[in-house]
Amino acid sequence: MLLRRILSLVVVFTGVAACHEGTDNAATSAPARAASVAKDSETGTDNLYTLEVDSPELKPEWTPLKAALDAYVARQKHVFLEGLKDPAARLEARGMPWDLNLEIAVAAHTDRFVNVQVDGSSFTGGAHPLPIVDSFTYDAQTRRLVALEDLFTDPKAAEAAFAVEARRQLLTELDAPDNPLASDPELIREGTEPGKQHYRVFGLMTGDDGKVHGLSFTFPPYQVAAYAAGTQTLDVPTSVFEALLKPEYRDAFR
Repeated sequence: MLLRRILSLVVVFTGVAACHEGTDNAATSAPARAASVAKDSETGTDNLYTLEVDSPELKPEWTPLKAALDAYVARQKHVFLEGLKDPAARLEARGMPWDLNLEIAVAAHTDRFVNVQVDGSSFTGGAHPLPIVDSFTYDAQTRRLVALEDLFTDPKAAEAAFAVEARRQLLTELDAPDNPLASDPELIREGTEPGKQHYRVFGLMTGDDGKVHGLSFTFPPYQVAAYAAGTQTLDVPTSVFEALLKPEYRDAFR
């Protein structure tokens, strides 16, 4: 248990150290998250596992968003607990209990969108916990969830633009004088390849005008850098993809 907790802290601190600054000084990609208000904790029989889920308070009119988050949590719990049905897994968990942690928070709220980020980990044996990163973006005007491809007239062209910018930023970090990124050009190229769900987890860069100033993308450990480098986050300003936005979304961006 102690070893697992230490490893979890290492992941958290290395992830923070590895985050990159955005390219739009007027915007922020990760505003202070709203405090989670709902805590769900569970300890399994014989102390084989623990579950901890922190969820945000959501407005009543965001019902579709809440339903999606509830379904997501239920699915994560189900997959986690299913693994413990294996006798060998249960035996291993007696020596080092399994652990599922999910911190879910509203990361950005503009005039049109609500963006929720999931930051967690799952320990089911092995050398270290596996990070869990996900995101949900809710269109408050149409009252539905939107995926990245829903924002663009040509999603493939948008991802190609993201790849160019992501590679530029990450390759620059390889030569950072103070804290070079623990990666290599080939890993960065593969981890930013368009068309492979690499840009699925995204957040909103926001300003004081209620508009979206750009998109921030989260890459979990191993995708573009070594595990020790932690989660990587990079910002892509609206100017990179503005021409590809669907007409109905252009007013929501700046």
